[in-house]
Amino acid sequence: LNKISTIKNYPGLPGISGPDLAYNLYNQVKSMNVEILLDTVLNIKHLKNSNKVILKDQELSCKYLILATGKEPRKLNLEYEDELVGKGISYCALCDANFYKDKEVAVIGAGESALKEALYLANICSLVTIINKYDYFKCKEDIVKEIEKNNNIQVLYHSFIKSLEKDNNCLTGITYEQDQEIKELPVSGVFVYIGSTPNIFGNLKLELDKNYIKVDNNMQTNIETIYAVGDVIKKDLYQLVNAASEGMIAATNIIKNLNKK
Repeated sequence: LNKISTIKNYPGLPGISGPDLAYNLYNQVKSMNVEILLDTVLNIKHLKNSNKVILKDQELSCKYLILATGKEPRKLNLEYEDELVGKGISYCALCDANFYKDKEVAVIGAGESALKEALYLANICSLVTIINKYDYFKCKEDIVKEIEKNNNIQVLYHSFIKSLEKDNNCLTGITYEQDQEIKELPVSGVFVYIGSTPNIFGNLKLELDKNYIKVDNNMQTNIETIYAVGDVIKKDLYQLVNAASEGMIAATNIIKNLNKK
């Protein structure tokens, strides 16, 4: 949520920003006296009668566990990428766009996230260049039309980023290939939107489908006392509204199971 500039498809809250919605949810949880721990999960173990969550500073035991660990942006896997994060490489336009005010930047990707972030960046940066390896975009036509009529956005089709250029530990540009020709593009920032990888960790023998957790209609995994919801599970639609629904379904079924005993 904290990486979404504007949410248009959540019922009753059209136009709200991701951070504002996240803060509202946080405050609602706090008002219900639900404890929130800020800690690092090192491992998760499923035992015969409980699940153990091993944190950096302590261990927690629980009868039921809901995994809502989301997914992380996929990286370019190019030299210098990790060291240039925060110095020219970003995976969140909402977080970092203002660092590139009135500067030229590139967006890598062809999906809806890439295009929405390019539109957001175009309001702040002097020029946004989209590096698209296809000859088309993988998103709704209305968003493509917005891209096409924006004077601050240019699109390079059939293009692949090849390397990152740097000077004094800061990004200075990229090298890309277009129609078998190697070209250079001077930019101050590169925003990467080439997909995501689900966050799955711990010693859990979960049944997966293409690295996403498989669940049934009750959000239950193949382990009876462990549920999963949100972007970490295998499903057809990844939207806020069904993520919220999945949380309700998982919690309701856990309550039913507890009431049986």
